[in-house]
Amino acid sequence: MRLTHSITVFVLALLALPALAQNSHELAEARTLYRQANAAPATITLRAALAKQTSGFFGDGAFHPGALRTFDGRYRPVPGLRFHAGLRLLEAQDSIDLDSTHLWPVGSLRGFDLGEADGKGADALRRFRPRLVKEGSMGARREFVEVLTAVDAGPLLLAWLYSSGADAAAGRLSFAPLLLVGVGNEPNEPLHPISLNQGEVLRLFGKRDDDIRAFATAQHLQYDQPADVARMIDHYNRVAVVK
Repeated sequence: MRLTHSITVFVLALLALPALAQNSHELAEARTLYRQANAAPATITLRAALAKQTSGFFGDGAFHPGALRTFDGRYRPVPGLRFHAGLRLLEAQDSIDLDSTHLWPVGSLRGFDLGEADGKGADALRRFRPRLVKEGSMGARREFVEVLTAVDAGPLLLAWLYSSGADAAAGRLSFAPLLLVGVGNEPNEPLHPISLNQGEVLRLFGKRDDDIRAFATAQHLQYDQPADVARMIDHYNRVAVVK
């Protein structure tokens, strides 16, 4: 019995090695990106670029309470965050010295949250995560996207991209954000644009399209409303995981 238990533990440890190696690689890469962004000469260039920006920030460009989600698994509340979508850069106030800030480029974080969990209106919690995105014939690139679905890593994920196309190339916030969809639990699979109509939305659900159609009808959900489509995907994610 003891030998069987030991073998089981050993096998489980072996199965966990690839995930541990991947996590270790991501953490090392994230730390490198963070150090580079906050050390000369890169930090001088990035801060000069931020100082020149009069637009392109998500929201009003002011610092708002939030939290960082780092690759070491920590959830770190901070007094103030502001996100420049055009530069793909998050600026966070130091928790002790509010006049000092830290820069977090895409790839240096597992994500960040703007607002507060019990906030309302403009203070409502908004979740941003780094994901690969692909628009048309353009190559895939990593961006911070705002997650609309209830979980970040479900079978399907719906998100807003705030800088796309020519705006992304010019470092601007897009006048109209781009709605993206894709596999939520495979971060190396790019999200792609979706048009909100009944046919395209229901195609997301494969053989369960009739179940989701019935759910949408019962809940009076509209196929052209992002918040309603997010609810359909949330329902599908729950069913897909259970079954």
